Amino acid sequence: MSISQVKTLVDAIHKPIDRAWVLLMLHCGLRTCEIRALHWGDIDLQKRVLYVRESKGLQSRVVFLSQPVKEVLEELPQNQDFVFTYRNESLSRRYCQSRLTTLGRQVGFHVTPHQLRHTCATILLNAGMSVLGVQKLLGHKYVETTLRYARLYDVTVVRDFWKVSDVK
Repeated sequence: MSISQVKTLVDAIHKPIDRAWVLLMLHCGLRTCEIRALHWGDIDLQKRVLYVRESKGLQSRVVFLSQPVKEVLEELPQNQDFVFTYRNESLSRRYCQSRLTTLGRQVGFHVTPHQLRHTCATILLNAGMSVLGVQKLLGHKYVETTLRYARLYDVTVVRDFWKVSDVK
């Protein structure tokens, strides 16, 4: 997704619960299954960290919460064990996909949960995070997987070139 599409999508989300999980996927690279399994006990809002417990491949990892993610999480009720619930139950397997389909129709482009993860990787890489850092954040076993996720913008290549071009 382009940056303008990301902005359009986020601006179209009015429910705090939806804004929170979308931002977690965009800023932290969480998978849908990780969103659905997230417990309040896995989040330390003071330290701005989130612990992903034994996700895909039974790997655990720590992700860091941007200020917008922290703020939207603080808006959510913390009266249940799961962070994201619908009708007092943890989210169904189809919830995120269904909500993104609806939001996509509203904004005029197709959006999938996995696109949000790819977009996270692309944004982080182009903001200057190392590919190995992105790999660890997303919980990829192999850096090759991360390289398939993240796309380098032309402007990033130009910026990086000029940053090192006079180094001798």
